Amino acid sequence: MRKALWVLAAVLVLAALKLSPIRFAGAWAGDSSSPRFETVLYGAWILKALLLVHAGLAFLAARARKDERDFEPLVDGAVVANAPPGLAERTAVLAILLLATALRFHALDDQLWFDEIDTLVHYARRPLGVIVTTFDSQNQHLLYSVLARTSCVVFGEGAFALRAPAALFGVASLWALWRFARRFAPPREALFASALLAVSFHHVWFSQNARGYTGLLFLTLVGSGAFLDLLTRRSPRSFGPIVVYGAAMALATAVHVTALFVVAGHGLLWLATLVASRSRNVGANRWAPAWGFALTASLALLVYALVLPQFPATMLAKSMPEAATEWKNPLWLVTETLSGLARGVPGGWVALGAGGAVFALGFASYARQSWALVALFFLGIVVTATAILGLHHNLWPRFFFSSAGFLVLVALRGVSSSVELLARGSLARHAQRLATVAGLCVCLAGAATVSRAWGPKQDFAGALEYVRANAASGDAVATIEMTDLPYQELFHAGWATVDSLAQLEALERAHPRTWIVYCTPTFLAARQPEVWRRLQDEYSEAKVFPGTVGGSEVVVRVRR
Repeated sequence: MRKALWVLAAVLVLAALKLSPIRFAGAWAGDSSSPRFETVLYGAWILKALLLVHAGLAFLAARARKDERDFEPLVDGAVVANAPPGLAERTAVLAILLLATALRFHALDDQLWFDEIDTLVHYARRPLGVIVTTFDSQNQHLLYSVLARTSCVVFGEGAFALRAPAALFGVASLWALWRFARRFAPPREALFASALLAVSFHHVWFSQNARGYTGLLFLTLVGSGAFLDLLTRRSPRSFGPIVVYGAAMALATAVHVTALFVVAGHGLLWLATLVASRSRNVGANRWAPAWGFALTASLALLVYALVLPQFPATMLAKSMPEAATEWKNPLWLVTETLSGLARGVPGGWVALGAGGAVFALGFASYARQSWALVALFFLGIVVTATAILGLHHNLWPRFFFSSAGFLVLVALRGVSSSVELLARGSLARHAQRLATVAGLCVCLAGAATVSRAWGPKQDFAGALEYVRANAASGDAVATIEMTDLPYQELFHAGWATVDSLAQLEALERAHPRTWIVYCTPTFLAARQPEVWRRLQDEYSEAKVFPGTVGGSEVVVRVRR
């Protein structure tokens, strides 16, 4: 191990010395007259410095002396001593992963929605050198853009290639959830948690969404497992959990920046354990999580080095600052999240209400087992919500998808607790079998909703065909706001674009009929209130094309 660290330190020093920022910027951004040259140059200097910093860290790690003593863990009672998985359990996991793969690759080549088209047009179509030196939008999920570009080069440009990394991350997250859950839950619950997500409408949907959310889920589970190991281990000798945590969470930030909020939640939990363990002999275990955070920070900076000059302005930009929209209302977040959950479970709101009671039982059960587990599950959610509110960002429910595994585990613990409460008298001895049957029923009920995930997320193609079939040769057809990109850059429809009420009125005067194609009414109403009012007052609704993205239907209106 020490020799490997010495070699790593030497390689990093050589790489830093070899790197010429000016030559690098010239190769990746063009000559000095290019508008990108200066930012890439600054990024290259940052990369050079960080390579030297990491060489120093490798040098210090090679010289570090391991503490051979054992101490008390920072957290007691959070983990259980499950036997290693046997053949039957491994076979069940393999079957779940194979089923999940089939469900996620089915209809993977269906239509792209706006965010995916944005990823394709602005990132996946660009050379890798441009991708890793560009951070001009919060829609840039850096690592996912690199993987999407690679996939498009291998498979050819299309929805399948663009979404393939998300589908693979989705399958991998099921394995990660099983491995994570076995640390503190019965193997039955770990298996059912993976199985339930495998047949979940929401998980399948996100696995077919060319964005970084399933990657964030996978890496959050891997990182959280390593963090739990750091909190519960007795021996400080191994650097393994520190390295796994740092690498996983740094890559998670590269997939989606909101992973920083997950790390912040872990940090708050660590501080709480320091207070709670003051009277115990935790020794060197006290600082192991801190080394994990330091490694996360250093590796994340290294990953983002080339775009750090662009990072603050992009990430601190307020979403739609000039527009009042319900997307920034916490009440909208709650109702939209609950509506989305109701769409994805059999029985809708009724089942969701009953599920809330079951979830509360699971929460109580985990709280009795270990307060640290509950904090590990939910602190990331609290920090994410607080940060997004503080930044005045739109409150998208998808920002919390990285916690899907935790929520499913709590729900399944609630199912087991419910069975234990109901299995009285002669049924008590059959509680385990009844819990297994209940878990199977929950998974089968979830499977009944999977087909809702397939189909167009936004039916831009359907609207295109409809307008072409019904618009006369002298009619004007125009897009506005979020339909500009799909029809101009993907379909190359040749339609006009409308940016203001004056442009719309000029278009109307020049043609006998005017067709407008728009989507996501909430966004349009907030961004273009005058145009929105005219569309409602002067135009009749010709056809609405629903999709699986909530509230983002594509609408065709016509003025005669």
